[in-house]
Amino acid sequence: MILHKPRPISRIIIAIAALSLGLLLVTPIWRIDLAAPQYPEGLALQIFHDRFTGDVEKINGLNHYIGMATIEDEMFPEFEIMRYAFYLLIGWGLIAAAIGRRGAIFSWTMALFAYVIWAMWDMYAWGYRYGHDLDPHAAIKVEGMVYQPPLFGHKKLLNFDAWSLPDTGGWILFAVVSVACIIWFFEWRWPKKEPAEGTPHRPLPNELAATMAGIALLFTVSSCGTNGPPVIDLGKAECAFCRMNVMDPQFASAIVTKQGRTYTFDSPECMVQHVADGAIAEEQVAGWWVSDHAHPGTLIDATSAFYLHAPTLRSPMNGNVAAFSSEADRSTTAGTHPGDVLDWPAVRTLLTDT
Repeated sequence: MILHKPRPISRIIIAIAALSLGLLLVTPIWRIDLAAPQYPEGLALQIFHDRFTGDVEKINGLNHYIGMATIEDEMFPEFEIMRYAFYLLIGWGLIAAAIGRRGAIFSWTMALFAYVIWAMWDMYAWGYRYGHDLDPHAAIKVEGMVYQPPLFGHKKLLNFDAWSLPDTGGWILFAVVSVACIIWFFEWRWPKKEPAEGTPHRPLPNELAATMAGIALLFTVSSCGTNGPPVIDLGKAECAFCRMNVMDPQFASAIVTKQGRTYTFDSPECMVQHVADGAIAEEQVAGWWVSDHAHPGTLIDATSAFYLHAPTLRSPMNGNVAAFSSEADRSTTAGTHPGDVLDWPAVRTLLTDT
């Protein structure tokens, strides 16, 4: 009987996929988002392998009135053993890659499926208990109403919209499972044939090589992830602070919150003042973005930009502060618009006091 070994590229991809499971030890795996008219910014609950994070206290405060249990890390004994499950899956995948047998890859793939099925069932069971076992003495009672969050997707709970979706770690896990399935199926369907003596190895078809490279690239991108600047629809977007249309590509600004919502502004002064007024809580801001004055329409990180304050810059709301991606661009502009050079903390102080 001939035992067909997987191709080297397949074993390499399996090893990379197994190692990528280590990212689930440091990234959130799942998240539940809640939105209601009284919480336009929304509330989020993120689930890591060993803890809950996000707006846990706010959610507990709301749930107390309808008799739901308090969310605590201790309510999930699985948190104590989850890391060991990931260690096992990582080691299993590396051994499968090292052994180089289809059966080993298949066993690892089945182990991944078993883990996902168990995790989803466990989460459903927790959600069922959490939404059904209510305190009979709760302040608010709605006859026949249960509050089980959705396992996957959207659900309406009273005046709240609830979404339950994978977070970064969840998408990485699904990517690893997909890669394992594709590699095993390919090696089973088109096994590597040992050439006869004196016959050169048959090269992998170009199309297949491109597919495998694409899988590896897609997996790497999904594992690492980047958060780029938001897109501002100039002329149509409305400033969240002053309610004017965002028109000027040299001053347009934006805030992205930790819930993923984008607020657009027609100038840095509106953006800074919006947070200063408490419309967006400081701790909810995930990213501050400003337009590069020297390259209109290009958004840059506001916290690391170079700033120039000059009366002749004439920003939409008279803050008269321009941002630049380099000190050289700022110096060039200062030649025609003499003023003060500032950093991000100084800009916030200036625009808050304006």
